[in-house]
Amino acid sequence: MPDDSRQASYCGWPVSSRARIVVVGAPESAKRQWSKEAGVVLEGFADWQIVDATDVIAADDQGLAGADAILLCGWAHAGLGYLSDERLGRVPSLAFLGTTAHFRQAEFIDLEAASRRSIVICDTAPVNALWVAEYELALCLSGLRRIPFEHHVVGTGGWVDWGELEEEPDLLTGRSVGLVSFGAIHRRLAALLRPFEVEGKVFDPYVPAEEVVAAGLTKVHDLALLASTSDILFVATPPTSETMGLIDAEVFAALPDGALVVLVSRMGVVDQDALVPELISGRISFATDVYAPEPPSVDHPLRTLPNVIHTPHRAGGTLAAQRAGFREQCLEARRFFAGEPLRYPLRLDQVAINARVSSVRRSR
Repeated sequence: MPDDSRQASYCGWPVSSRARIVVVGAPESAKRQWSKEAGVVLEGFADWQIVDATDVIAADDQGLAGADAILLCGWAHAGLGYLSDERLGRVPSLAFLGTTAHFRQAEFIDLEAASRRSIVICDTAPVNALWVAEYELALCLSGLRRIPFEHHVVGTGGWVDWGELEEEPDLLTGRSVGLVSFGAIHRRLAALLRPFEVEGKVFDPYVPAEEVVAAGLTKVHDLALLASTSDILFVATPPTSETMGLIDAEVFAALPDGALVVLVSRMGVVDQDALVPELISGRISFATDVYAPEPPSVDHPLRTLPNVIHTPHRAGGTLAAQRAGFREQCLEARRFFAGEPLRYPLRLDQVAINARVSSVRRSR
């Protein structure tokens, strides 16, 4: 156990103390999540070291001994595997655990054991929301103005003849938009949409109406009704047992002619059997960054139809986005040991939802 001058608590540590931090990662973490900026943050308040997850497991967690905090540099357990009660007990001084896992901690941490040991956990995955929201807006504008297609025309030696132009919706400003879910991504998107003076509505049964109104939007309680009044329908709904296939035939049928659907969460929330015929008919357009399966077959309609914008699951998949999540873990550790509130404390309600999703997937 650490000496009395280094005892951690929810109120933080004495200013004179330096936390002992172990950063754990897989070989690819050095390229994807680690950054010099993260090291600078740690250097300011902690004595730290980086260890390979495989080496830690091989040595029965001896590389973690004496750690006051463990930061998982990578997605979820970062190669460290399941942190059972027994394994947590091998690090008796552990007070803080940094993760980036989109609330899937139940899959790799004994959360009851961590709670008994007063281990504080953060999840910095919401940092990624800014990247995804900006990408979602870019997909929307690309779909409305057909930017990828016209880029291809020019790049292959062609041009656009004004005589060939067709009447079609191509403006975002002043349009009616619908947001399916109002989590971190769509809260960011709502702020990005303000300069476009859109009429925005939200469908999310779990978010109070006052939070939606505070963002300048209106909450609706019927998804088909939302679709019927949306020139652009943004979908960032996470795949849960309640949302799989949520955007179904009824929703697609309710969309006005010429509507654009933008998807950045998971294809599992969309009924593809209902989507594809609507796209083939040309009645609506689609802009997506996700598929099921990934990648789709080379002749899949989502690759070949002219009214589909398709990108390779890149909304939050940039080096900057990946590194930002881990850098925020370092900042969260600094806040914890300084006695400051965390910005991204683990939300057990979201963990519970994801645990139910995992159970549904395993049963299929």
